[in-house]
Amino acid sequence: MSRTFNDDELQTWEAFATGGRFGLAVRAKVVFQCVSDQARPVRFVEVVGDEADAEALVHDSREDRLRQLLRESKILE
Repeated sequence: MSRTFNDDELQTWEAFATGGRFGLAVRAKVVFQCVSDQARPVRFVEVVGDEADAEALVHDSREDRLRQLLRESKILE
């Protein structure tokens, strides 16, 4: 499940959760993709826990928390 929200510059972003491959020591992530400006790079933050924890973070967070996570995110390379 994904959520859309606006950042501080009024750009629209989609946030969604993703997990690593089963059995690997890869942390779950919340991924941010700008839907109003496709030229902006995709960004992410790592989440302590599994994909269910990342999903809960996306679903249960207020928009100001999602904006904070976006500000703390790194470019996905």
